Amino acid sequence: MSEQQTQSEARHVVVVGAGMAGVQTAVALREQGFTGAITLIGAEPHQPYDRPPLSKAVLLGKAEGSAFEVDFEALGVDLRLGLEVTGVRPEEHRVVTEAGEVAYDTLVIATGAEPLTLPGSQGVPGVHLLRTLDDARRLRPVLDQRHRIVVVGAGWIGAEFATAARDAGCEVTVVEAADRPLAEVLPAAVAAPMTGWYTESGAELVTGARVQAVVPGEVLLADGRRLPADAVVIGIGARPATGWLAGSDIALGPEGAITADARLRTSLPDVYAVGDCASFPSARFGERLLVHH
Repeated sequence: MSEQQTQSEARHVVVVGAGMAGVQTAVALREQGFTGAITLIGAEPHQPYDRPPLSKAVLLGKAEGSAFEVDFEALGVDLRLGLEVTGVRPEEHRVVTEAGEVAYDTLVIATGAEPLTLPGSQGVPGVHLLRTLDDARRLRPVLDQRHRIVVVGAGWIGAEFATAARDAGCEVTVVEAADRPLAEVLPAAVAAPMTGWYTESGAELVTGARVQAVVPGEVLLADGRRLPADAVVIGIGARPATGWLAGSDIALGPEGAITADARLRTSLPDVYAVGDCASFPSARFGERLLVHH
């Protein structure tokens, strides 16, 4: 056995986050010959799954889930699900979880992003987000009952959900604060034709409109209009899920993303960041990028 193999087997990589980035990290380590211990920690209780089908097949009841076809046991990956990570102690090389601390030699942070909520909408009956498998399952009966639905936000989630809801026979109104769909992620020349998505699906698109409040049964706009709504789906973007890193000295950017370098190393030794929770310097564009899709 070579010295390199001995060192590999002695090292323990802990990956926090069991979404696409975290799963692919674990798979890539094995594919590239890493023989040490790998622990993959996920906050959700479900088998790691892909998110895009949530707003399509899963939402419409055409599939029960979208689990990755990965045999974690065969890969020798210790999969710990339903476990919230609440902090990291870099000096001791440990992450803190609800069930105790987990030691690491190398830590990979892949906690992704969390959806933004509309101020004042928390706890209002009939208000939904669409980010997790449980979110999609909660929205199924809403579509089955063909409710009147207001979607706040004409981004990717808004477009996909509106299309699915119209396919299910719901009456859909999409409210967007900007003057066009996808205004924050695409140039006007590219985004403008996408207005046709809503027309083709039969959804009403209301642009240049800000939501003042969400109350049971209605969405109130700043211009005084009142939109009847049996359900409201909020899709106004996401932010990096990095709040649990407070006090760790891991450097974050102004948007809350971990500022990784070109090799995805963070500001602390032996700690890396991948996926939606991290920004990285792009040699192609000459600036730091944070990509959520």
